[in-house]
Amino acid sequence: MAYSHWQAGLHFQQASIVCVAVQKTRSGRALRRWWQLPMETDASEQHLIAALRRIQREMPRFHRLVAAIPAADTLQRQLPPPQMILRESETAQWVASTVAKQLEMPSETLAFDYHTADTKSYSVTAVRRRDVELLQQRLHAAGLNLCAIAPDASALQNFLPWIAKEVPGVCWQDRQQWLWATREAWGCSADAPADMLVCTTQPESGLSFNPWFPLNQLQPPLPQQGDAFAIALALALGVA
Repeated sequence: MAYSHWQAGLHFQQASIVCVAVQKTRSGRALRRWWQLPMETDASEQHLIAALRRIQREMPRFHRLVAAIPAADTLQRQLPPPQMILRESETAQWVASTVAKQLEMPSETLAFDYHTADTKSYSVTAVRRRDVELLQQRLHAAGLNLCAIAPDASALQNFLPWIAKEVPGVCWQDRQQWLWATREAWGCSADAPADMLVCTTQPESGLSFNPWFPLNQLQPPLPQQGDAFAIALALALGVA
């Protein structure tokens, strides 16, 4: 990617919209801007788009943004490979049909992503298509350059290159749940996963990871509530 592009991560939280923009430089990744905009849970569509437009106005023309969807709203399945060799387009159709049958839902109501977990299975993530389309419509209306949508918990995997291999994974807590990610899986739970590093800027023990650590340049000054930006930072780090 050209150095002129900003890479951004956008995370809708219970009471705010959080966004971080970074830029690749010759010495690493540099913080360019951050936003934390209060937003009521029952905010109207007009207010949501107005907040997103505020972010867009402060972005350069050349930016690429990844937005999060809640992991709690996704469905994950492990599928054995088909018994015959399929082309890529045929594999996508097979995955959609198989998961739709398992969920007893029409395939056209779901959006899918999948990858080969190992030689014996496909790891499939499904989400309601209307949720994806609504998010796309909001960001398009605000003029933001959306390049991808990712489950919030899966974004935490982007921190793993900065974590020792013997550590199983990382986790982060919001007001309602814990999000977690290992090198093989991700998800959400009511309780903190054991033996994982907690994403926080205020470590209370040795089992912590500062989500701002991967950035080489931290200007402008960091927000006071730095923990709230963990998912947005992870998303920005994952922009291709």
